[in-house]
Amino acid sequence: MFRKSRIKIVALLMAILLLTLLGTIAVIYGVSYREMSQENRSMLELYAREYLENGGLPDTDDEASVSDSTEYRKNMKEDSSAASGSSLGDFAEEDSYSISRRRLQLSTFYSVVFSADGSVLQVNNDDPSQMSDELLTELAQTLLETGKSYGISRNMIYLVSGEDYTLVSMMDNTVIGESIVTLLRYTVIFGAVAVIVVLVLAIFLSGWIIRPLEENYRRQNQFISDAGHELKTPVSTISTNAELLQREIGENRWLDNIRYENGRMTEIVRSLLDLLRAESLTPQAAQMERLDLGRAVTAGVLPFEARAFEEGFELRCETADDIVIMGEVSQIGKLISILVDNAFAHTKPSGRILVSLEGGKSSAVLTVANEGDPIPPEAMDKIFDRFYRVDSSRTAVGEDGAAQTHYGLGLSIAKAIATAHRAKLSVNCGDGMTTFSVVFPVKVK
Repeated sequence: MFRKSRIKIVALLMAILLLTLLGTIAVIYGVSYREMSQENRSMLELYAREYLENGGLPDTDDEASVSDSTEYRKNMKEDSSAASGSSLGDFAEEDSYSISRRRLQLSTFYSVVFSADGSVLQVNNDDPSQMSDELLTELAQTLLETGKSYGISRNMIYLVSGEDYTLVSMMDNTVIGESIVTLLRYTVIFGAVAVIVVLVLAIFLSGWIIRPLEENYRRQNQFISDAGHELKTPVSTISTNAELLQREIGENRWLDNIRYENGRMTEIVRSLLDLLRAESLTPQAAQMERLDLGRAVTAGVLPFEARAFEEGFELRCETADDIVIMGEVSQIGKLISILVDNAFAHTKPSGRILVSLEGGKSSAVLTVANEGDPIPPEAMDKIFDRFYRVDSSRTAVGEDGAAQTHYGLGLSIAKAIATAHRAKLSVNCGDGMTTFSVVFPVKVK
């Protein structure tokens, strides 16, 4: 029980950390990418405007026009070299437009100008060592065919502009892309380290948080166990003395009341000790052994056949063969007995009680169903709690017409036994039947 709580605490802390980390990465990457994209587009627009206004488009294919345009780009580079000698204070006083122009001069651009009929008028290549004019032209033609005015292709950010002429402006995006990847990589690395550190801390803190609760639970169970064993002696003594006294004085209503209440006390003490024994059982306990579940179910139902005949109930038991589980024989027998006895207690007169066992590849399902009033929906989640009793099922009438009291511990014991055997106990109501199901993991032969 506490092991599951520790796992839930660790899982919750790790989920919060991972969501925070992923959210941080998404925000950092998204904001950085958006700002860089906006800045790059602004620089491409500024480049295109500067190029069209100052570089000029060739009116003819003569070499002079191309030379003028090339000379303009050369002058821009020289201006950037001169600007690099300015002081830091002067640079800080520059407006955003001046800064954009300086970045424009320091960046590497490519451009291809197309006429209206699609022929190439001019190619501007700032870095021929990275891309030849032929490849640059092919790339520009490919970008035109996409029909987009702005985008990224082959580590190039491109912008298509112009009216009388079509200018395909491109800027190398390799450095920016590598910067984003580097930022993301280091964020993931440090995030992974943080996850490992928090995982170790979460495991330690979960144990530290759960330890007082676990200790209190252990002390509580120890107290109940000690009290139960201490009560067994006086309860047994009261029962013996009451029986001897009845032999001497005969029938007496006060004595009958003492014997009745003492019987109740005996049953409660026995049930509490059974519950503690079931909760202390673990799947690794030495008592666990290979168990034929079909035979155990048949043996558990057999003692109730005479009771079913006497009380007018229809009791049917159908079990599959060769279903083997790892279990403790006496505890599995007690689980079956509790579920069948519970069905007898809440079956309508002359009703049916159906017990079945079905096997599968990885699990086996034991069901105990009875005809009777359905369990209220609000009681479904509480029915397995200690001492919980649905109001309508506090008492059942026995064969002698006397009230048989139920203490709300039987199903708690059944739940503890199922949990100890890694089985799942559940209840369902429908079609006039109340069905308790136990899903056991099957032992592979």
